Amino acid sequence: MKNKGLDYLYRRIRAMFSMVIMFIILGTSISCSSDDEDLVISLEGQTLSVSDFTGNWTAIGAVFESIDVSGTRLDIIEEGGSATLTVQANGRFSITINTPGLGSETFSGELGFNGEEYGDLLIIVFDGDARDDYELFNIAIENNVLFLSGITTFDFTGNGTEESAVINLDLVRS
Repeated sequence: MKNKGLDYLYRRIRAMFSMVIMFIILGTSISCSSDDEDLVISLEGQTLSVSDFTGNWTAIGAVFESIDVSGTRLDIIEEGGSATLTVQANGRFSITINTPGLGSETFSGELGFNGEEYGDLLIIVFDGDARDDYELFNIAIENNVLFLSGITTFDFTGNGTEESAVINLDLVRS
């Protein structure tokens, strides 16, 4: 004779186990589908396109202000330095910053837009960084001057220690 109570309990445990397995599978597929490695960078923004600022640019203003240390500010142009930006039609870029007393550094990477997530903000992924380790910059062009501003890092003392900083670049075509 079968024990109906044990049979019922066995079926409940099996159904609950099946539901737990389904939730694990569903949770795994959802968490993998929102991976930041799938960041899409487009050459077309909502109001600007990379083609609008493709070419060579020279800074007429390049100011770094420390977020970490109040009052720490460096105006590279005022100090006799320079900054140049080259943007290619495919979204590749390089920027060279020559800081008096600290030397010259060149950075390169990919830039573009993702209007769905970031509207008109410029996305910058530096070479050597993971695709999900990007920086966002405000961008505008007025009277043939390219304005870029955002949060980045900068070594104010030349000792190899990067500090969080706000950068403001004003550039003209060269």
